[in-house]
Amino acid sequence: MADQGDFDIMYVGTLHPFHREHAQAALEAGKHVLVEKPFVTSLDDALALTELAEKKGLFIAEGLWTRYFPAVEQALHMIRSGFLGEVKQVEADCCIDAAAVGDTSVLFNKELGGGAHFFFSIYTLGYATAVFGTEPEKILATGHVSDGIDFSNVVVLLYADGKTGIAISGMQVESTEETRILGSKGRITIRSPAHCPTSTAFCGKLEGRGNVEYEHESINPTHPGFV
Repeated sequence: MADQGDFDIMYVGTLHPFHREHAQAALEAGKHVLVEKPFVTSLDDALALTELAEKKGLFIAEGLWTRYFPAVEQALHMIRSGFLGEVKQVEADCCIDAAAVGDTSVLFNKELGGGAHFFFSIYTLGYATAVFGTEPEKILATGHVSDGIDFSNVVVLLYADGKTGIAISGMQVESTEETRILGSKGRITIRSPAHCPTSTAFCGKLEGRGNVEYEHESINPTHPGFV
């Protein structure tokens, strides 16, 4: 397919165990590539694709739509503007009750990349990387695994200067699926469903515990900044 047709960029939306094969074929055919999340299922595959793209002078990226929702862009704009002061912590959760979709779902298929990590952690970890914009100094992770499938996981990202990212993903129970970004001058809550949000809550605080200066709810923002 990559060798056919007059087009510049190819979207790879197959199941993630096949992402490297299909993305590599597109790059070798001279196409830019947008790869559905998760990008690939191993570090080796990620390095192989990015190095090939660089060698050929082509664009390749992971298609994580969450980052481009106006509500998320608004939150990141407020962080960059200094609204939160120094951001110290990001807390994100994305858990579903997978029993509702049935045990024949791809979520429970090890060979097809099932499990909470590959399907849902991309959202929670994505918030921490978007806010802090750098690699953590240390990663701690644990979870419940059965037959090669992780049913829940908790990942703690430890950054320089005491900054922490906490990412919780799972397939056993349904969570609120909100993301909280905490800073020295306030906090931002990205409302549920945080993987495709349409609203955020901004809270400015005074010194001392529980001293709220003001709160603002923003629904369906059309540009970064208060609406």
